[in-house]
Amino acid sequence: MGTLKLSFASILLALALGACAKEGAPTQVTKDTPASTPAPAPAPVVQKNLALGAPIPASSPLVALADVAKNPGAYDGKSITTTGTVTAVCQSMGCWMEIKDDASQAHIKMAGHGFFVPKTASGHKAKVMATVSTEADSCGEDDCKPKAAAKDGKDAKLAKLQLVATGVELD
Repeated sequence: MGTLKLSFASILLALALGACAKEGAPTQVTKDTPASTPAPAPAPVVQKNLALGAPIPASSPLVALADVAKNPGAYDGKSITTTGTVTAVCQSMGCWMEIKDDASQAHIKMAGHGFFVPKTASGHKAKVMATVSTEADSCGEDDCKPKAAAKDGKDAKLAKLQLVATGVELD
């Protein structure tokens, strides 16, 4: 009786394997058979109304980036909410971005690397809740600094206006 069960189980296994094999495909992999490589994952795409970090209250008044740039000392250490178009993003981790409006630009670091913006965010509109910092950029990691070159071939300088974001919304 045990041999009958074993034979029946063997037949079922053979049928199952035969049903899974593609017609004309080899049933056994040899060292001459190339291994298939998985297709690379598509780059992440910015979702509509993507919220990152702390939520930005709807009641938070907007301060024009140009107004902050005109007098950054008046806003130093204060939390503001501003908007602009993303012009650059850290391609290593998404730990910084630069935004601009019609008259100004700002370099924005994500507070404490607590969240990151998608590397594909350039060109999107951003609403940013951040603390203004008039101190020089303190990020010591090369990956945290833009690597764009200026027209004269030297490294481009960061935007003079520094913000430390606690919340970001992308369109």
